[in-house]
This record gives sequence, C-alpha cells and structure tokens, in this order.
Amino acid sequence: MEDCITVIGHKNPDTDSIASALAYAALKQMLGEEKVVAGRLGTLNEETKFATRYFHIDAPNVIKDARKTLGEIQMDMPLFINPEASCNDALKKVVSTNNKTLYVVNDNQELLGIISVSDLSSLRLKPQNERNELFKNTNLALLAHDLNGRLMVKPPKFKINGIVNIASISTFDYIANVRDSIIILPVNEELAFKAIAAHPSCLIFAHGKELPDKLLQVAKAAEVAVISTELNIMDIASLIYEALPVKTIMTKDVKTYQVNEYVDDVARNIVNTRYRSYPVLDGKKVVGAVSRFHLFKYPRRKLILVDHSSKGQSIDNIDSADILEVIDHHHIGNIETSKPIYYRNQCCGCTCTIIYQMYMEHQLLPEKSIAGMMLSAIISDTLKFKSETTRHEDIEAAQALAEIAGVDLDKYADELLESSVNLKDADVKDLIAKDLKHYDFSKTKVAVGQTNYRNIEDIQLRLKEIQKTMDEEQVKNSYDLMIMMFTHVSGEGTMFVFYGPKSYVMKDIIESVFDEHSGFDPNIISRKQQLIPMLSEKINA
Repeated sequence: MEDCITVIGHKNPDTDSIASALAYAALKQMLGEEKVVAGRLGTLNEETKFATRYFHIDAPNVIKDARKTLGEIQMDMPLFINPEASCNDALKKVVSTNNKTLYVVNDNQELLGIISVSDLSSLRLKPQNERNELFKNTNLALLAHDLNGRLMVKPPKFKINGIVNIASISTFDYIANVRDSIIILPVNEELAFKAIAAHPSCLIFAHGKELPDKLLQVAKAAEVAVISTELNIMDIASLIYEALPVKTIMTKDVKTYQVNEYVDDVARNIVNTRYRSYPVLDGKKVVGAVSRFHLFKYPRRKLILVDHSSKGQSIDNIDSADILEVIDHHHIGNIETSKPIYYRNQCCGCTCTIIYQMYMEHQLLPEKSIAGMMLSAIISDTLKFKSETTRHEDIEAAQALAEIAGVDLDKYADELLESSVNLKDADVKDLIAKDLKHYDFSKTKVAVGQTNYRNIEDIQLRLKEIQKTMDEEQVKNSYDLMIMMFTHVSGEGTMFVFYGPKSYVMKDIIESVFDEHSGFDPNIISRKQQLIPMLSEKINA
C-alpha cells in the first residue's frame, strides 16, 4: 500500500490553516506529486465555511491522530468460508492457499467464527466417542458432496446417532448400534436388505455400481437414505468424519479489532499472544487479517505542516509521524525531526502569502477556487491589511489572487470578515475553543483565543457568560493564563478577557484595564505578532 503525504494546519483551524493545506497540496500535485493531499485537525469556523461555500470547494478530510489505524496499513486478504461448508472443503482451501486460518462468515461477510489448520487436523486425533458426538451434526448434502456421491434416496427426516459402521455379510450380525447409524457397504442385495431392516439413518454404497430399483424402493419406504459413490470403502471411511459443517468446530469467541483502531495500541495488545493473525472488522464485516508482521513493519504517516511549527498546536501524537516539510509565518516552535527537512519560515501576515510566492517561483498559477481560499486566508490573517503583521508581499499576493479568483477585493473582504462575527448566537464554549492556541513560556501554560466583533455591545451582552465559561475552562485545564481576544473586524482594537494566576501581567501589556479580568487596547490586533511576543517578554522576565 503506497502512502500519501498529508498537508495539515494547526488545531482549531482558521482560514489560513485550511487554505494553506489546500493550496500547498494543490501545488505539490501540479508539480507531479500526486500522493499529496490536504487534511485538517478540526471543524471549520464560520469564516472558513463562508469561504468554502463562496468558492465551491470541499473542506479537507479530518485527521485526528498522527498514529495510523489498521485501515491505513497493509493487511492480508482474509480467506472466507461459509458456516455450512464441510471441514473437507476447509482443508482443501487451507492446503491450496497455504493459509493457516479461515474466517467463517455469512453472506454479508460478517464474522461468525474462525477455523484453523489445527482445528481441522485435530478431528482425526479426537477419541472415537468425541468424533461420534460431532458427527451427529452432519447432513446428507455434505455426505454426498464430500464423498463425490449421488444422493439416491432422501427420506423426509434424517436422524443420526453419530456412529459409522462398515458392514459385510460375515460381520453384519456382530455390529452394535446399527439403528440411526451410517453404514458403509458394498453393493450386495442380501446385505443391503438386511441393513435396511435394521433401520440405519443412511446406507453408503461403495464402488459406484448400479443399485437395483427394488433396493431403492425398499429404502425409500423404510425412510433410509441412500448414497452411491465410486470411492472404495477405505477412502469413504477416511473422509467421512470430516463431512461436518465448519460451524460445528469453529471457534466462536474470537478476538477481533476494528479498522479504525490505532496500530500501536493493537501491537501492544497482541505482542504476548500466541495467535498468528487476527480478524479486522469494519463494524461486523471482515475487511482484513492483521499479523505481527504488519504491526511492526509499516510506514509511518507522512506529514507536511503549514501555518504552525509547535507540538501543542499540531496533531496528537505527532512524534509517531514523519515530518517532511514545514511552511509557516509564526515563531519557530518545538517540532523536532530525525533528519533534515525543507523548512520555510517568513515574516509576513499569512502562510498563504508564502505559498503564493512558491507558485510564482515555479511559474504556476493556482486554480480559481484555490486562489479564492488563499485570498480569504490573507484577508483574515491581516484583517484586510490592518494588522501589524501585514507586509507588502501580503498585499501584492492578495491583489493577484483576487484577480485569479474573479472577485472585488474590498467587497469580498468585507463580506468575509462580516461572516466571522457571530457573537449573538454562538455557543460560548465553541466561541472560545474554535481558535484557541497553546503556548509554553518558562513552564507557564498559556492559552490564547481570538475572534472578531463589529459592535462592542455584542460582547457586553454576553460578557458574564464568557467570563464564567473562561473561569471554568482555566481551572479545568490548569492554565496559568487564559486570554480571549475580541478584535474589531476593521482593526480598531481588541477587547481582552483573561483568567488565571498570571493575569496580573496583562496590566503591563494592554492600554486600558477595566477590572481584574478584562480590558481594551486600540493598537493590539495580532495575536502572534503583538500579544505573544509581549507575553513572552513579561513572563520570562
């Protein structure tokens, strides 16, 4: 199975994270790397939803963990068998395919049990009384099929005591338990009539000789089944005890794994078990068989990171993946790699500005929908170029992308930024969590969220609810400082709400402090370019 490379932005993705993943994956594909795809680490915010709808583009698929699931690695194709098939058929399957285990499934490929080579071979080693007990589960169709015979007489009922007898003229009178048994015998009318009179369940005639009509009529009247086969008596005796439905001896209590379980978790579970392989299910349906070989010899997930380079903002268990590239416009974080990678970090307002430059460097243009998403990211990250993070490269890129996307830049920017304002109806927990980023400063645990507003009254109406929720979240997650930035869509300043034992640092950062948990600054609108550097300086001082 050839692995794809996934481009992902940060958790709680904003428009830049989504657009950068889409744009960089598209660039890679244009450059011939067909296995590169975009991914995301969470739900879209309202602004990004607006952009994807406007430009008719599908959001990337969600990836929750850097670890691989069973469904993402190479597995063996399972070998199936019907529960009504015979053990003889099962033996033929395992011998012809060199497969040691069969999965017993119904018509929908739902697992009923498993049957192994050892299960099948042990049939011949069981004590006779156990074999007789098992043989009570056979039926006429299986007997005729396994013995390459013809069912000449089929009685309305088939009752069997599990005993198989071999009869001849000289030995018949000494056979015990004839009633409801199976009798293997040569074609001999005297012996046949004598056997029918003893009321066995079935007569199996060897050597394939023609059976007299009178014999068949008597057998039918006595409700005794008759099978005729060309096999000799010894071959019949050798095969007959395996003419059992596999459901009779299959193992029903089977350890299974689901296709969405993580490989590392499964590997830890089976490392000390004795079985060679295990069924992998999608719901109830068998989709594969996984062995130790697969669990310890598989390629790790390959990732390209955009719009972040910090573990706390990236995919869970990122150390389980191979990081191939990083494209970012933030501070350099704590992502570590085991070998050199392509790392591009530029001081500009948006990751999509960097990716636009990469298109230009390769003399390529993004398609219309991708250009629209890249434009949306630049507008969002720079607050329509009012943020201090804005560089002339951002403005040039946005103007070019607007032309490719076929939109009026100013008009579209106003529509996009307006779409992100939803303070009146938004769930407060979602509002706080949707763009919450985590930072560590000298072992100080900081979380900063940001959203937009148009009217300060919208914040005031919900301020008590916002403060109560932030207070609870700060305690629940043991943040030393939790900050929520409400930034005006036109870049006219930010209202701050903050909680935690390190809240006192905010009085030295923002211009106006209303009380111990809120304040306003007309100049701070950028989290990464303005607030985070000031926080780092104050906390590390």
